[in-house]
Amino acid sequence: MICRKVKMARIKMNNEYRTKICNIARNSFENNTFNSKRENYFQQLEKVKSEYPKHFDLAKTIVQRAYPKEHCDTLQYFKTLYGSPCDVVAKDSCYYFAYTDEDAVDENGKPKVNQKHFDFKLNGSLNGSEYNHDNDFAYAYYRQELKDNDLNADINIEQENNQQNPHLQKHTDANTKFLGLGNRSEDNTNLARDFNDQFTCDVIGTSYCRSRAIPCTKDEFSQMETFLIMKSKLVQTHQEWIRGIFEDTKDIKSALKSYRYLDEGIELANSTFKALSLNNSLIEESQIIRTNSTGLVMYNPQNVADRIAQRNEAKLTREEKIALYREQQQSNIN
Repeated sequence: MICRKVKMARIKMNNEYRTKICNIARNSFENNTFNSKRENYFQQLEKVKSEYPKHFDLAKTIVQRAYPKEHCDTLQYFKTLYGSPCDVVAKDSCYYFAYTDEDAVDENGKPKVNQKHFDFKLNGSLNGSEYNHDNDFAYAYYRQELKDNDLNADINIEQENNQQNPHLQKHTDANTKFLGLGNRSEDNTNLARDFNDQFTCDVIGTSYCRSRAIPCTKDEFSQMETFLIMKSKLVQTHQEWIRGIFEDTKDIKSALKSYRYLDEGIELANSTFKALSLNNSLIEESQIIRTNSTGLVMYNPQNVADRIAQRNEAKLTREEKIALYREQQQSNIN
């Protein structure tokens, strides 16, 4: 029997293979524990989870000093007796704190009053403005939960230079619904409600919080400002980490466009993984080539035909080929 080495045709690259390689690369970059930006994000996330309640405890102390609990309880009692005319107590999670700095003066020569909005809601302000709300903190805080539900917590970062497009809107709408950040009452039934309910206390007054600035000390105000800094830093570390991954994946995607064969794309990915010490991410053609429902590899049809023909040809001796030819000729005569 003659054994011949079968030469396999190289598999041509296509858009499906490029997408699969990019997705594998993206996932590998995300799970790269050697990435300092990734570590910064997770450290800040743990800090936020640990210190958020502590900052609220301080805020609650300031609020209850201005609105003592016994006063709130008394007003709630009158409400039960007289209804809406006494409806002046409500739970809130955003507070306008202010202190007078005797060592500084404003443009009128009066002691300077410093005041800022501190919002404990999931989509609360990051800069102390009452009117500044976005979902970046919520996406960073609940990134894993969003990802586990096939939602994109990184969409604002990926689309930060293209803020008006249907793709962005589709993902932000899905995130908003899942988190419960919508204005509709039926949306407020998920993570946002559970999160916000942890950080509420009674306040007296029916107006917006700006009109009821709550006095605090300079030290308390300074500590509350670290709360805003902490929230902003979580958003910042999330953005820095994902921007790096996004740029790395873009480089892979751009390079793949110039390759004609699958093995070139795999070599590119594996070279990158080795450079990043991601040896567990190394890929083979079998991971990229489409498989059917039975798990069998589906190669290019011509490639399959050529290999089968070569294998069968290799099993025939010269004498067997002559005999087969004579049988076919005799069959034609008959």
